[in-house]
Formats: sequence, structure tokens, C-alpha cells
Amino acid sequence: MPCTSARKKAIAAARRVFRAATAMHIVSCFIKDYPELFDIEDPDPVTVSFMATFTRLLHLRESRYVIERKCRKSVSETFEDDLRVNEDGSHWLNDSEFKKKYRCTRATLDKITAAIENNPVFAEGSRRSKQIPVKHQLMILLQFLGQESENNESQRQKFKTGYGSNCEYRKRVVQALIDIRKEWIYWPDAEERKEIAQRIETLFHFPNCIGMMDGTLLPLAFEPSSDDAADYHGRKFPYSLTVLVINDDKRRIRAYLSGYPGSTHDNRLWRNMKPNHQADKYFSPQEYVLADTAFEPSDNCIPAYKNDAAFHLDPDKVKFNTALSSPRVITEHTMGLWKGRLPWLRSIRMRITNDKKTLRNIIRYIDATVVLHNMLIEFGDGDDPDAPWGLEDEVLSDIGDETRAPERTLLDLPTPQGSAPGTRRDQLKNYIREMWFRWRQNGGRMEDYDVISTGSEMSSDY
Repeated sequence: MPCTSARKKAIAAARRVFRAATAMHIVSCFIKDYPELFDIEDPDPVTVSFMATFTRLLHLRESRYVIERKCRKSVSETFEDDLRVNEDGSHWLNDSEFKKKYRCTRATLDKITAAIENNPVFAEGSRRSKQIPVKHQLMILLQFLGQESENNESQRQKFKTGYGSNCEYRKRVVQALIDIRKEWIYWPDAEERKEIAQRIETLFHFPNCIGMMDGTLLPLAFEPSSDDAADYHGRKFPYSLTVLVINDDKRRIRAYLSGYPGSTHDNRLWRNMKPNHQADKYFSPQEYVLADTAFEPSDNCIPAYKNDAAFHLDPDKVKFNTALSSPRVITEHTMGLWKGRLPWLRSIRMRITNDKKTLRNIIRYIDATVVLHNMLIEFGDGDDPDAPWGLEDEVLSDIGDETRAPERTLLDLPTPQGSAPGTRRDQLKNYIREMWFRWRQNGGRMEDYDVISTGSEMSSDY
């Protein structure tokens, strides 16, 4: 049965008292033969009681609460203490401690705040209570994303804010970041793709490559309570979501697709991405992205070669896979930066139910983390000098000498119409084979094809 509120009970009791007082007042008037029911100038005790009960009932009916509520307002100065840098250079949190807590420097925090503070979600309506500063709301979200097991209760203890307030602050900032998503997550235009391809070719000798692609799993901390819960069971984690990421050489995420259950194959996500089924809008005829063996070869997707049934690869394919492994490391670095900076992605403490809003809420948070990742890269705060994922670039040879690479000309042309799906990959394999000796020679080593180790191809590393 539904519970009766204290206000409703108080009104019912006051109404009963008022009826009794009204009856007593009428009887008293008739007994004393008063010409009027009310004598304001000389009221008797019965009249006073009647008026008091009437006033009490009227007050209860017009009041929202029986007892006046006292709002608890925080007097915490946690945000100011964390942000403050004194004139003598002293501070409560040094730069390393601040970055550990809020995942960025104070200067970067100011830049992110400036990018979102004019969003309408932070506007104060006439009937709304005054909001805390946008920077403080952003700090609550960054601290939440910077821990694997953060929740409303733990944030309440850290910031002395309300349970519901923390959720509302994070919701506002996530919305503000999603509103500027197109400014920070976008596919490069033709001119920028040429610049990316030139940098990748200089570093790794893959002509016309504009990015690397791989899938990753985002573990779910709780078992989904939806009808399709079994689909979220992945091969590495009990329950997870699959995300496909395409990044450039600067570890900036250029495109991604999220929200699929953990059992979904990476190649299925690629088939559902716009860069695949609308390739003409995203790639020039000679451009492509590199991937691992989980993907099918095509003109725009160049994966590593798979072992045959006897777990054997011919030497040319081994050389190609070895050469491809170096640029693909950038994808692993991108995943490491993304998940390492925002550990919430390593254990998503939100439950998926049959209500589609639950999954949609998780996807919105993932979108916000991608925006933050790209913003940190752009602001020069995307890497940690103490992190183990630093990449030492090595220029192996002079790419400007076109006379030494006969197959290089083919790579600048579109594949012939009607060609097999793996035609572009075979052209790259031949190019890698011809360049193998020269690369090793310019690096100070000369190896023969027969002594090159035959290892397995790069597998998908989630």
C-alpha cells in the first residue's frame, strides 16, 4: 500500500479538530444567545479555539512541508584549495598531485573550462538554485573519470557535495562536451590526410596510410540485467563493450564506434562504420588504414596476414607483418593514453538493463572521454613523461628517393576496377619486400631473407 505523507496526516488531524471546534462554537453561540457567531472585540475561549484551529488548517493546506526544512549547505573549500597557487609558489596540491587527481594540469583545466562554460546547460533559470562554478563541475567529472571505482558517495566524502548534486554536475559537463564533439572528433580533410600520410611514410615507410585501426574492450563492473546479457560476455572479461577506434599518428582519435556487446567481432564494427560503407567520402582512391588480422582486406583496410592451417607464413608475408607491427604500436599507445588517463573506462560502474537509456548513458560518457582525450592531445597535455608508452621514432631511410622503389608508383594509383579485395595489401607486401634490405642497411644492419625469424602475425590486443 502507498504510504501516507506526514503532511496529509497532519491535515486530516487538523480537519477533525477544526470540525469539533466548529461544532462547539456553534453550540456555544446558541446557548448564550449571541446575535453573531463571531465577536472579535470580546471573544470567548471557544471562539479563540475555533479561530486557532481554522488558522492551523489553513496554514497546513498552504504549506508544502509540515516542518520547515533546513538545507545543508557545504562550507567546503576543497575546489579552491586544490586550485590555489600562492604568491610564493606554495600550494596544497603540487602539479603532479593535481594531475593525478584531475587528470590534467591547471592550465589545461582552464582551457577545457573556457571551451564549455558558455553552454546553455550551465545557464541558471529563474526557478533553479544557483549553480556552482563550471570549473568545479568539470573537476567533479574529471575526478570521477580518473578512478575505476568512483561513485556519488565517495565523491560526497571528497568534495562535501550532495549525492544527487554530483550526478547532476557530471551530467551537465558530459552534455557540454558532447555538444562540442564535432569540433574535436572529426575525419581529416584531403589536405590533412596528405600531411598525415607523409608523416607516417617518413616514420614507417607505408605510403598513403592515413591512420591505424583496432578494437578494444571496455569492461563492465556489473553483470547486465538485460535480456541480451549473454552477448556482453567477451573473451577477456566477464562482461564488456566493444569499441572500434581509428587514430592518426599523433594518437588523436579520428573516428570510433561504441555501444556493441563484448562478443561482437571487430570486423563487424568496421562494416558498420561510415568510413567503410561510405569510403568515397572518407578516403582518396590510394588511401587506407592499417589493422590487425581481425579485419578483412580491402582497398581502404590493410590488415596483417593470417597464418595458414599449418601456422606458417611465407617469408614475404612475415616481413610485411613485421613492418606493419611498428605503426600499429601507435594504436596501442592511443588506447593506453585513453584508458590510462581516464581509468573509468577500465571498469564501467553502470548497469545495463532493458531500458535503453542505461546503455545510452554509458555511450554518452564514452563520447565525453573521447572528446577529453583529443582535447588533452591538442593542448599538449596528452602524454605523461613517466608513462611507459613513449614511442621513439626512427627514420630508416630517405623516402624522397623515388627511383629506388618501383612498386611505389603503383601505391599512388587506385586499384584496378574488379580487383580482388587483397590487391592493395599484395602491392604493399611487394613494396615492403623490395625495401627490406635497404631499410636494414640504412639502420646499420644487413639481414638475409632466410635468417629472418618467422613469428606469428600481430593479433588483436585489446
